Amino acid sequence: MDKIRGLVERVTFYNEDNGYGVIRLRLDYKDEIVKKYIDTFFSNVVSVVAFFDRKPLEDEEYIFSGDIVTDPKWGLQFKATTFERCNDTLESVVAYLSSDMFPGVGEKIAKKIYKELGPNCIDEITKDKKVLDKIKINEGLKNTIYNTISENKEKETDILGLLSLGLTMKMAIRISSVLTKDAFDTVKKNPYLLIDLVDGIGFIRADAIALNNGIKPNSQIRIKAYINYYLNELINRTGDTYIEEDLLKDKLFEALNKKEDLITLESFNRGIKGLIRNKKIFVDEDRNVYNYRIYNSENEIANFVSSVLKSESSKEFNKKNIDIAIERIKQGFNIEYNEKQEAAIRNALKENISIVTGGPGTGKTTIIKGIIEAYVLIKKKEVVRDKISLLAPTGRAAKRLSEVTLHKAQTIHKFLGYNSDGFKYGNDEKIDTELVIIDEFSMVDTLLCAHLFSALNESTKIVIVGDVNQLPSIGAGEVLANLIESKEVTTTTLNKIHRQAQDSSIISLAHSINNGLIPDDILEKKKDRSFSIVYNEYIASSTITIIKKALEKGLDIIKDIQVLVPLYKGKNGIDALNKLIQATVNPLDGVEINRKEYSFREKDKVIQLVNRADKGVMNGDIGYIKRIEKIDSLYNVTVSFDNGEVEYDYDELSDLRLAYAISIHKAQGSEFSCVIVPFSMEYRFMLRRKLIYTALTRAKDYLIMLGSIEALSLGVEGIEARRKTKLLEKIKKVVNSNLLEVDIDDSDLSPFDFME
Repeated sequence: MDKIRGLVERVTFYNEDNGYGVIRLRLDYKDEIVKKYIDTFFSNVVSVVAFFDRKPLEDEEYIFSGDIVTDPKWGLQFKATTFERCNDTLESVVAYLSSDMFPGVGEKIAKKIYKELGPNCIDEITKDKKVLDKIKINEGLKNTIYNTISENKEKETDILGLLSLGLTMKMAIRISSVLTKDAFDTVKKNPYLLIDLVDGIGFIRADAIALNNGIKPNSQIRIKAYINYYLNELINRTGDTYIEEDLLKDKLFEALNKKEDLITLESFNRGIKGLIRNKKIFVDEDRNVYNYRIYNSENEIANFVSSVLKSESSKEFNKKNIDIAIERIKQGFNIEYNEKQEAAIRNALKENISIVTGGPGTGKTTIIKGIIEAYVLIKKKEVVRDKISLLAPTGRAAKRLSEVTLHKAQTIHKFLGYNSDGFKYGNDEKIDTELVIIDEFSMVDTLLCAHLFSALNESTKIVIVGDVNQLPSIGAGEVLANLIESKEVTTTTLNKIHRQAQDSSIISLAHSINNGLIPDDILEKKKDRSFSIVYNEYIASSTITIIKKALEKGLDIIKDIQVLVPLYKGKNGIDALNKLIQATVNPLDGVEINRKEYSFREKDKVIQLVNRADKGVMNGDIGYIKRIEKIDSLYNVTVSFDNGEVEYDYDELSDLRLAYAISIHKAQGSEFSCVIVPFSMEYRFMLRRKLIYTALTRAKDYLIMLGSIEALSLGVEGIEARRKTKLLEKIKKVVNSNLLEVDIDDSDLSPFDFME
């Protein structure tokens, strides 16, 4: 590792949010640390790239440790991994004390302090505030100087300590800003706190830091962290809301006792009790272990549903008014509802909470439009439209819903005021709305559903719309199925394909697949779908051929064409297909940024992987790279999404992946003009009926399938295991008895964060 020392000549760039900065450092080749580099650098000024605890100041002196790197465009640079601030020269002391951090202290007072207390004046003040009595300034200014120096010194000490644990400067700054006080001591005592504090640090990384810094492999703090980690891993993998204690124990013993006995029955039980005490987990009377927030969320949902069912319905939504409203809509819009569709509208208006479920082409969107118009007619005032909230789980689903209903729609997260601090609305602050219609509800998990319900008043009319045959939510639970199966919530099941959809062979195929049947004409080429038998080794190249033909017909690779694959790895996996498609439709012609195993270019189609409320972009949003800029050594990437442009620096690119091919889970809630679905035996462990059904129903105009008919058949025969939840029985229990106990704790709630 190299080391250089010098004064800051200019701050080229500084990001207040993450501490990332680029400075020009003036070197003194007479300095022992620096003079060995006299033949390395071309001048006595070098660019330094680093993460800082605060904005560097001109004329401040630093010692940087890191590596000398050669940028192909900007030449030699110093990439620092850590630094030491040396404010012991007149220039650096004056620069520091006369900065904006010390209001009221100008250059004159700063020079006085240096002249009176000497080169080590900053350290002297830190040790003893009384040394400032030698300077003729008021007490308020003395307090400002002492307090600011002390706070900065403590933060700097914390950051250097965190760096010694093996963290990066960016992570150290993030932790210091969150914990604010005694960050190093807090993290050293329990490195597993990092899992919740820092993006990019999971259990594996935190565990390595813990073991490298004196935490014993069989220590109780590690056992507790392991239990919590494995519980959440199993929940995220299965979608269950709880895991049997014996199963959790077996998994832990298998993982920890491979080489030596690190966990015993006694330490496991102690860990369970400790996590219960810390409100990380809940164990019910059947010894089922829950994530604490998921357990509370199930109770909240059951309580809310019960309260809404028991509350009185508004008298204006009586049979007469509903009959008149529906008749006027039929005449005004020249529309005819079938029996089930009309029943769905009636139930939505009459009941406090109701469900509409059905497959593609059964008229769910038509019903939503009917409910909105009938509600406005019954209320007899157009202004009530502003009190109707149309929601969907994803931005693309909300946009599509808005386009087809001509009514403003938004994501559930936006409706709840989601930001970097969590949700604005919830138990403590309700949302003033009269009617809430939530589409694509099969995607809504237990945590998000509970938070949505917590933000609604019991007088709010709720209509839930979704296809129960699609994939369940990424997060834990299957709320839509549980609500329907409870038979407590009035549910209308649509099973008749309306006239406009009868001509779609895509829709008829989807319904056949849902019923476990592959139609005899699966290999016949239809006007809107086809299936080509392709050997496994030619699936990737055939996919490229199909994309080229689609582009020749005028379809757009960003908006219209989407490849859907269930698996990331492998020859025909998402990652491999993305690289191949990128090379075909967007060959390298300019700047390319390499981030880990991924490369990004201008015009690339990309998908957001995590929620970033501060940027206004959410997990699953799809866009394209509008431009890549490089100023000095700084990369800036601008991505255009449906809701606007978002900027990313180099480190934030881990939020993105190429999106020419995406997972079927990621595509849920979206619709594309042309969907390409490969079927490979490589996917056999992932292929299930609901997965295939969900993939096919993403296609609006063209569905192109290729690969192995045996793989398709295997998937259609495969039935997804039902998720283990207690919501169904909790709803039945609370409807017929008292409310369930809930310990409200909304902290750190971030739905969909486990999407892959």
